Amino acid sequence: MTRIQYQIVRDVSAYFLLTCLVVLAILAIGQLAQLLKQVASGQLPLPIVLQLLGLAVPTLLVTVLPLAFFFAVYLVFSNLYRSNEMVAIRSTGIGLVGLLPPVAAVAAIIFCLELALSLSWAPGAQRQLQAESMRLTNAAAEALLQPGSFADLPGGRVIYVGQAVGKDSHRFREIFLSISHHGQRDLATAAYGEIKPAQNGTLTLVLVDGQRYLGQPGQGGFKILSFARYRILLGKSVNKTAEPGGIDWGSASLPQIWQHLRGAEMRFAVSELEWRLLWPLVLPLLALLAIPLAYSEPRGGGRAAGLLVGILFLLATNNIVVYVKEHMMRGEMPLFPGMAWVLLMILAVAAYAFFRRNRDLPMLPVWRGRGLA
Repeated sequence: MTRIQYQIVRDVSAYFLLTCLVVLAILAIGQLAQLLKQVASGQLPLPIVLQLLGLAVPTLLVTVLPLAFFFAVYLVFSNLYRSNEMVAIRSTGIGLVGLLPPVAAVAAIIFCLELALSLSWAPGAQRQLQAESMRLTNAAAEALLQPGSFADLPGGRVIYVGQAVGKDSHRFREIFLSISHHGQRDLATAAYGEIKPAQNGTLTLVLVDGQRYLGQPGQGGFKILSFARYRILLGKSVNKTAEPGGIDWGSASLPQIWQHLRGAEMRFAVSELEWRLLWPLVLPLLALLAIPLAYSEPRGGGRAAGLLVGILFLLATNNIVVYVKEHMMRGEMPLFPGMAWVLLMILAVAAYAFFRRNRDLPMLPVWRGRGLA
């Protein structure tokens, strides 16, 4: 490795780490603010905040790494252009193509890290975050039930539990429940109740051997219904079936996605897998795009113009990918080529811009008089 290549590897790595820390800190502050709001409202205990924030970091890094790598390559080559070092480098016979190997070496390491994050680490952390959030929600909901007292439940419901059966038990006697529904009261009483988890993990209170009173006594439509079992939700509803296919694909494990690559849920699994593979594959293309965008005239202004163009291009690409993924999951777009055409579009733009800059040609061809450099 030549001295120039070593310098590029060192500078790109340093700028990458610095940009990662800055962008990750900005995003983490937003996450921390949301968690502190829940702490202030009594929904979360303060000691658990750092744990939840740590579980959110891998998901944030999936977005941060490509962005930080683009900024790092842009800043390094922008400095080379501004200090006229690029002129000296090219005078030795080394063109932009000769500077790609050191950038590719750094990109290979970040590619492996991004691939591991996207396919495994981030979904695993997301599952742990959901499990921990569910545990805290259930603990808060269970703490509402105090023997001999009324408690307000989500949805305008009021519940009363009488004597607990046994010490530290999840069973209660003498249950009273009031539900406000469209201005009418739905009352329920039961001699016995027990806390049990539902299939989606939320806590429920199962009332046994009770009666429901629908409507107002003395008015039309008033009914008294007897039941053997009546299940009520203690916390907020968590509707996991709202996800396509009834699976939370964002936190699904790789083996789970692999199992659904055939069958009725194939389009959901393929869409999620393509989404996770897209960003690692975009990494080297971002470097290819950042190099020509970093160019600026030695005496010209607007040195940040290329950075602005790059940011707008990344935002547009992200919106296109989200649009394609949603329509693929709905079955409104074919699985092939799927998101591959977005990758090909980025490759075409990056290759074209790099080719023009490597030949010292203006970014746009000159048709009439002047061109735009």
